[in-house]
Amino acid sequence: MFYGKKTAALAMICAVSAGMTATAYGTESDFTMRKKTVSLLGIMNTGDVYANVSREEFARMLVNASEYRHVAGATSNVSVYADVLNTSEYASAIRTAAENGWMTGYLGGNFKPAQGVTYQEAVRAVMALLGYTNDDFAGNINGNRMAKFCELELDSNISRKGNEIMTREDCMDLFYNLLKADMKNGTPYGTKVFDLKYASDGEIDMSSVVDHRMKGPYYLNRDSRDLDDIVPFSLKNASMFLNGYASDEEEINDDALVVYYYEATKTIFAYSEEGENKGATEGEILAIYYDSADPFTPVRVVLDSDDQGTEEGEDVFQLSASEIQFLFSVYGEFKVGDDVVIIWEKNGNGENAVYTAIDVTDN
Repeated sequence: MFYGKKTAALAMICAVSAGMTATAYGTESDFTMRKKTVSLLGIMNTGDVYANVSREEFARMLVNASEYRHVAGATSNVSVYADVLNTSEYASAIRTAAENGWMTGYLGGNFKPAQGVTYQEAVRAVMALLGYTNDDFAGNINGNRMAKFCELELDSNISRKGNEIMTREDCMDLFYNLLKADMKNGTPYGTKVFDLKYASDGEIDMSSVVDHRMKGPYYLNRDSRDLDDIVPFSLKNASMFLNGYASDEEEINDDALVVYYYEATKTIFAYSEEGENKGATEGEILAIYYDSADPFTPVRVVLDSDDQGTEEGEDVFQLSASEIQFLFSVYGEFKVGDDVVIIWEKNGNGENAVYTAIDVTDN
């Protein structure tokens, strides 16, 4: 069943950040919390968590998780490795990772960018981010490094060994563990790089991820198309992501529908209709469907758009987070006939693809 009418709207839930509130995070599974943390901080794209991660992709994750994320461009002026063109989208990240000793190349001056990153390589890189060098692991360098890695609980939820290839899920866990770990000098890594705070049990306080630092969503007017009018800081050294991937001002102005930003970290997250695993869709609400067992809880929304390519020519979005369900409920802000932009994440492919709304704004 669906409702086309609603009663007077209540006040919007505060602190909405990319569709999630601090309260909502507290009720989510640990997996979802870890996934959302690394995604919202711009460290990595968390779609297709079972896919293997290449060395070039891992290099970019390292940069996104470091203090260099503000200054690393898409390309490099110099080709550091023979098999990495300076025009590659990963060139700058690979150069930064190599220059800082997080990753190394192979004999013959190659980096092997498309080769899968191994657990051992990931361990070495993360320990380097924390300030450790080979000198700290005299004797059996690899063994002593791994022992310290485990002592810092960086291996939590990861079951890889030695030369096994890391998946996106492994990397998601690895970077979440990194955010909780102390650096060699005793400073919490997440506090130093992202100004994160921690709960009494040592887990990341999600309110420090989704607090006042993230603003949005802001509709990017199709006529003006001026990102500079939305964010309160210079775009010159800002980190920009479109649909979860590194981007730039020109591409966002051309393609994005909505943007969010962290002022403290000068990070911009934008979403467009062309997203693969994350994106935004603009359209009129045709229907709001409710749970058959609970007539007050909406479970999906249908827009008159056709971005998903269904036979019906309509786009369907699942509603799972409580605050998003509230916004589409009989007590919420949006009703059938309203023009909205839904920000979504996609799981699965083809006929099995499921689009889940993570935030919504009017236009």
